[in-house]
Amino acid sequence: MAGLQDIRRRIRSVKNTQQVTKAMKMISAVKLRKSQERLVALRPYAGKMLAVVRRVVGRIKVNPEIVPGPAAQAFLTPREERRIRVVLVASDKGLCGGFNANIFKTFQTFLNETSAEVVQVDLVGKRAVDWARKRKLPMGRAYMNLNMAGFQHVVTEISEEAAAQYRDEGIDALYVVYNYFNSPVAQTPTVFRLFPMEVERRADEREPFEVAHLLEPDPNAVLETLLPRFVETELLQTLLESAASEHGARMAAMDKASNNAGEMIAKLTLTMNKIRQASITNQIIEIVSGANA
Repeated sequence: MAGLQDIRRRIRSVKNTQQVTKAMKMISAVKLRKSQERLVALRPYAGKMLAVVRRVVGRIKVNPEIVPGPAAQAFLTPREERRIRVVLVASDKGLCGGFNANIFKTFQTFLNETSAEVVQVDLVGKRAVDWARKRKLPMGRAYMNLNMAGFQHVVTEISEEAAAQYRDEGIDALYVVYNYFNSPVAQTPTVFRLFPMEVERRADEREPFEVAHLLEPDPNAVLETLLPRFVETELLQTLLESAASEHGARMAAMDKASNNAGEMIAKLTLTMNKIRQASITNQIIEIVSGANA
């Protein structure tokens, strides 16, 4: 059995670790609040832009005189997926529970199930870069140590380059693998096809009162302007979803670690008190025995 000095030393070590985990939890909580505020602000904008794109596409389809322009043909025309490009979004740091492990597992499942050739994997986060390098994936662009201010640069760079590849038939689709933010304690690994986009409205999604908007100069010109912005907005939303998911997962993991440290301290303290009590009892017995002798 360990001595009192060893147990006291271990209690101090666990308390120091608990202080670190509590501090990390507080930092993640602050970052989560900022990420969540920006994500909540973006979601209505992205949803409304999707609704507008759907309406403009519907207007073009019902009018045979309108010929879709290059951007519309590139982003909306599906073809057989033989060569695809994938954006894998993970974190730069660990200590966030199963955040990275779940997204890597989802990505690996996607690779096993798809019949298309993955010609390029763009990586966001140091953990994603390390994981892809170990498995010798066809790495494309890599982004590490990003903050929210740097997301727009990533979004613009990837969307413009991938769109050019699609128009030149270098790829047939662009996918994003990321963690969707449900709540601070729940994230869903998601595989999302960015384009060709699925903007068709299902029958049960039709709005009861749709207004026939006046589009100037014409629906095709409006769509040519909207589509690149729409793709950038969708990609930006995935990065914000992943950032909020990461901070939520780390906050939950650090909270659990702090609670486990508290339980360990309580058990060690109880063990230490039992040893001290046994030592005092033995000393009393020795004194009494000596006195009786």
